[in-house]
Amino acid sequence: MAINESQLTDWISQLDSSDGEIRQSARHQLVQAGSDAVPALINALDHSSETMRWEAAKALGEIRDPAAVEPLIEILADDDSVRFVAASALIGMSNDSVPALLRALINEPARFRDGGCFVLHHLASDDEKLREPLTPVVEALMSLDSSLLVPVESEKALSKLK
Repeated sequence: MAINESQLTDWISQLDSSDGEIRQSARHQLVQAGSDAVPALINALDHSSETMRWEAAKALGEIRDPAAVEPLIEILADDDSVRFVAASALIGMSNDSVPALLRALINEPARFRDGGCFVLHHLASDDEKLREPLTPVVEALMSLDSSLLVPVESEKALSKLK
């Protein structure tokens, strides 16, 4: 569905409305717009409003466009409610999100520790093919030596998934 810039801008701004029905309606319209809305939603992830970031992450999770994976990983370091929505979106896009999340954990294990642990634990629990490579990463994320172990275990997991 092609949308015009003006309508897209209106829907994005409505994601920060104090009225929940307006936010939900705008999110629904953006999800219906699909990939056309993804760049604007990715930009909304940087907004100062937690509500805006939450709604944008929720919409991106429903659209499931691979272009949103890395921006969603970036907000795993956000406040708890936004982190949870971003993590849920990444779980829904597991085929695209796992390699990118493992690379993020190699580079910045402390920054993505909590959100990464949530995503990978969930995926390892639900997907038999991911259990073996991801379980050591989850264990490393929960260890006292996580900053040392996570990059090593993430590299091993990436190799096993290739």
